[in-house]
Amino acid sequence: MRVKSMSHAGLTVSDLGRAVRWYHEQFGFYLVSEDVLEPEATKELFPLYRVEGARLRMGFLRAPGGGVVELFQFEPAAARPGGDNHPAWNAPGFTHVALNVSKLGAWVERLEERGVKFVTKPARTGKVDWAFLKDPDGNLVELIDLKAARPALRLVGGLLGAALKRGRFSAYYR
Repeated sequence: MRVKSMSHAGLTVSDLGRAVRWYHEQFGFYLVSEDVLEPEATKELFPLYRVEGARLRMGFLRAPGGGVVELFQFEPAAARPGGDNHPAWNAPGFTHVALNVSKLGAWVERLEERGVKFVTKPARTGKVDWAFLKDPDGNLVELIDLKAARPALRLVGGLLGAALKRGRFSAYYR
């Protein structure tokens, strides 16, 4: 058996409507489904959410190109640990969502004109350009321009990964 692809990533927000509008206005995402779980249902899901008595709104946002982010809004909401709305990068867990873009500089300029604040200036690692910003809830969003690596990863990424498993990265699979 094999996984067909990655389905989606989950992101908790304080206001589902605001998040839908923001991700649509900034990046062209569309809300493709929405559900509500009342407190009785979230009580049954306590082992998963570890939240009791909360109402939950959730929706799937589809990005251009097919990526999906599932948004969660709990009522009442809890504050992010640490209080500064920034993920703890040195603790296990998800830290950000990355969006593939072309012409990173143009994206940064356009978003800054719209009032979006960047956490980092555009930077380069190898031949890849990237920059981080925050959504209205402080969730980190990375804009990444993979340049020539984008079509290569899409077309031969699986073959490359299988070859590296037997070669350079074999120690990870023992």
